[in-house]
Amino acid sequence: MPSITVVGSVNRDLVLTVQDLPRPGETVLAEGFVEGVGGKGANQAVAAARLGSRVRLVARVGADAEPILRALAAEGVDVAAVLPAEDANTGIASVVVDRAGENTIVVNPGANAALTVADLPERLAGSASDVLLLQHEIASEVVAAAALRARQQGGTVVLNPAPARPVEREVLAAVDVLVPNLGELATLLGVERPTGPDGARELLENAQLPCGAVVVTLGVDGALVKQAGRPAVHLPAPEVDAVDTVGAGDTFCGALADSLARGADLLAAAERAVRAASLAVTGLGAQSSMPFAAQLDSPPTDPDVPSAH
Repeated sequence: MPSITVVGSVNRDLVLTVQDLPRPGETVLAEGFVEGVGGKGANQAVAAARLGSRVRLVARVGADAEPILRALAAEGVDVAAVLPAEDANTGIASVVVDRAGENTIVVNPGANAALTVADLPERLAGSASDVLLLQHEIASEVVAAAALRARQQGGTVVLNPAPARPVEREVLAAVDVLVPNLGELATLLGVERPTGPDGARELLENAQLPCGAVVVTLGVDGALVKQAGRPAVHLPAPEVDAVDTVGAGDTFCGALADSLARGADLLAAAERAVRAASLAVTGLGAQSSMPFAAQLDSPPTDPDVPSAH
């Protein structure tokens, strides 16, 4: 059974749907409201668990998190390493989604800020088939310590550097697969945000990042995969009717980790992750729309082609 450890955040997601996102100083009326479990750590853990991986989540939550822990456990996520934080509430994300599926998000870290290096399990990986999945909604020193420890233990380290912030070269050198979007890639390189696949390709071909490989998520344009010594490969996304893009990047990362833990090569893993993210945007909510393995891995059906018997 594949093994993935996710070290990251857990939030209560408060999702409001509106016709149009409010402009500065403007008040708009919501057409719907959904409360659910979120946070990049929890989202990516659920995305991988739904695809069949054995997933452990390392995080901090407040005393108000019992329903959240039950929900994560029901998804198959091991929450034994999710610890209570004294005098802190579980993180909260306020999400506003418009009719086109675009969103704005404001996050109060809450208990996520209480996660420390001392909270990390001593064993984060046992072999290259064990994947450590990290994001930036926790302290940078925790991300650094986890990445370096998992690398020393022989695991595969995947870092989703979101939200964007600089990363030390020593930490990047411990990362096997870096998964930024265009804005996060620009922040890491200290340059202007590139435009589309061509701009990302040009940037990657000239970048001097010490990580093993880079997979840039491009939204509706899919993803771009750059491995050392090879030209960048563009993986287009299938056309879908997007309802809500919240959680698409987390679905991508969870699916990528699941495939890598199963022994897939990076291109195949990224292609599957693109399809997973495309499925995720067709429903409302970060976790509720994440695909299961049966949905993701079923062959496409063509009504004009008869089924084989």
